[in-house]
Amino acid sequence: MAQTFRERMAVPDSKTDDQEIWSIMRTWLVLLRWIVFIATILIAEFLEEYFMLGLSVSIWAVAIGIPIFLIVSFFIHQGDKRLNVEKKSNKQTSNNLVVLKHPIGKRQ
Repeated sequence: MAQTFRERMAVPDSKTDDQEIWSIMRTWLVLLRWIVFIATILIAEFLEEYFMLGLSVSIWAVAIGIPIFLIVSFFIHQGDKRLNVEKKSNKQTSNNLVVLKHPIGKRQ
């Protein structure tokens, strides 16, 4: 039978404090990544006729926005790799599978 919302909320979560902190930080990093992505596109489109230090502002937006996007993505990836237990448990169970070298020959 399906559990009610109160029953599900009464059960303690199996996440550690580190994992909960990372999930909050990850949410903010993903939002920041989206903001950087959208801001880079908007600035590049709307400010292409203005110049700063001999280059268009749109070039500066792309030159600064792409590295920031990559750095934030790197931090998200590293945090997931170190603190996300769900992916680690799935990876451990997949290593126990047996792979046949010639599966069609073995089935007959």
